[in-house]
Amino acid sequence: MYATLSADLVSSTSLSISEVILVKQKMEDLFTMFSRKYFGFWGRVVRGDSIECVIPDPKDALRIALLIKMALKSLDINPGDSKKLFQTYGARMVIGMGEMRIVDKIEGVMDGESIYISGRGLDEMGSPARGTLKIASKGDMQESLQAVCVLVDAILNNATQRQSEVVYYKLLNKNEQEIADILKIKQSGVNQRSTGAQWYAIDAALKFYEQINWTKR
Repeated sequence: MYATLSADLVSSTSLSISEVILVKQKMEDLFTMFSRKYFGFWGRVVRGDSIECVIPDPKDALRIALLIKMALKSLDINPGDSKKLFQTYGARMVIGMGEMRIVDKIEGVMDGESIYISGRGLDEMGSPARGTLKIASKGDMQESLQAVCVLVDAILNNATQRQSEVVYYKLLNKNEQEIADILKIKQSGVNQRSTGAQWYAIDAALKFYEQINWTKR
């Protein structure tokens, strides 16, 4: 079983050309990091505002999705009413679970049940105000996993840019002093932003998701 992630930027047309380039560079940097951290990961930006990822170990999928979301919400985007949707939601995402027939990075081919499921789920997703993170998997865990995604998504959509920065580094398992050093702020400031973003709830959701034995599903 593979996990795949299909995503698209929310309100991407509100971004300037330089901001679109910034987003693309950030995603490429993330994908390079994921490739080193998660064996067999492959991610790409397609059509300028869409993302496709193949994740060989399904237990990594939720953390990867949240890292992408927080990376987008952390970007220094010039303020403006037309950009509020992007700054609030970042991207709509669907995690799909299933088999993959072809995963060929050299030829640029992703083909199989999992990518069909996530892609179809993204096509069917409605307004970002009704949620921007979903999961599609077979079996008795579907409803529980979907509930986890909905709740985590609702919390993170309320995170500010600065809170999103802290959550991003916490998702990378950085401690508060390390994050303070990276962001050049006091540790107390990291703690305040972490508390404001309700990190404790996000952490609990990840622990629940990552303890699932996907090899038996």
